[in-house]
Amino acid sequence: MAKMLMCPCGEQLVGRSDDDFVTAVDAHLQTAHEGRTYPASMILQMAQPFPDDQLP
Repeated sequence: MAKMLMCPCGEQLVGRSDDDFVTAVDAHLQTAHEGRTYPASMILQMAQPFPDDQLP
């Protein structure tokens, strides 16, 4: 099952695997929220399950 996080700015972030998800969140943080970082463990704790068949 994929993972999803709805950022407070309104952006929906998804990843097929844990690594893809953390990469997507990190990339979003760098472009939309410069200077904000979180460890991978915290990013994964905030994740919600997301059905694979609904991935873009």
